[in-house]
Amino acid sequence: MKPQKKSKIRRIAKAVCVIGTIVLSCLLVLSAYSGKIDPHTSAIFPMITLTFPFLLGLTVVVAILWLIALRWRVALIPIAAIALSWPMVRMVCPLNITQHKITAKEDSTKFTVLTYNVMSFEKNTHWDHHDGERTLKYILDSDADVVMIQEGSLSVDYNNLPMLKPYLSMFKKRYPYRSHGYHDQVILSKHPYTVVEDSTIKEGFASPDDPLSMYHFYARGYDVLVPGHTVRFINLHLSSMMLTHEDKKAYMDLTNLNEQPKRSEISTIRHSVLSKLSAAFRKHAREASIIRQVIDQSGENVIVCGDFNEVPGSYTYRTIKGADMRDAYSDCAFGLANTFRDNRFYFKIDHILYRGDMKAVRCQVDKEGDSDHYPQIATFVWKN
Repeated sequence: MKPQKKSKIRRIAKAVCVIGTIVLSCLLVLSAYSGKIDPHTSAIFPMITLTFPFLLGLTVVVAILWLIALRWRVALIPIAAIALSWPMVRMVCPLNITQHKITAKEDSTKFTVLTYNVMSFEKNTHWDHHDGERTLKYILDSDADVVMIQEGSLSVDYNNLPMLKPYLSMFKKRYPYRSHGYHDQVILSKHPYTVVEDSTIKEGFASPDDPLSMYHFYARGYDVLVPGHTVRFINLHLSSMMLTHEDKKAYMDLTNLNEQPKRSEISTIRHSVLSKLSAAFRKHAREASIIRQVIDQSGENVIVCGDFNEVPGSYTYRTIKGADMRDAYSDCAFGLANTFRDNRFYFKIDHILYRGDMKAVRCQVDKEGDSDHYPQIATFVWKN
């Protein structure tokens, strides 16, 4: 090959790489802020928000490659995109290297909160055969002050769950204040509480589309008397994504790197999965506005936790968080995390948001239990 032709090919290849870098950088910034747009406007923006962690990782790799190639000016493009997206980076991939040192005074009044979608204490046949026992052991071992459980038991009394019977006495001793009488919402508490029964917000605490359906929206409020303070807890489970077994199988097949995707799989994703996700995002936006009203009517100290079925930075997440709440994971943790692990949907959709005189000093997602969700636990201290 002639030198001129080689030089031309190199120039074209470089131009393609530079254009690709610009496109990737633009997509990263778009995904960082698309969660500010109401899903009722367009369904494409919530989809773009979902891609942020993957775009971020790819952008970081591209920036490093340009730096290695000593193309400093080109490397500035992805670096600038990351800088512009930094508020979203902090939400999704916090970089808290140091931990807060808990003082003796703080230690005497600190409290821990665990949120966990336990999948009705059933086993997930994809990876284990423990019938939910590891989930129960984890909850006891965590020794959290307040445990907020979603999908705890939709229709079965705990006494009828065989694997739970050996643990009942331990749960009753550890958590003298508890309730599992509200759909799939469960509270286990070491401290006394009262159930929030304000008639003006009651509708927001019980809005299932169908009591017998798995695609439900439930939330429940509790005023818990933690040491020296009253904290309003809102245990939240937004509507599920409404994906059927066939939809999930099509997605699994489509993301199988060892096989070429079939037209039928692509068609299912395009016509069934995407339309259902779009409907779910719009529904979540409506549910989030109800929860936000509840928060606005509450006192200063509030913790909202549970299964949001939405990622950090999404419109629903931003609506609930508002301008007055903080994310315990963003404040204390380090690196990316996912709280859902089924069917290759690796997203962080469980959150602990808070406001008031408290401060989150520890937060982690533990890769434990038998559920399709991972538990998240946070430690709080009081500012004064």
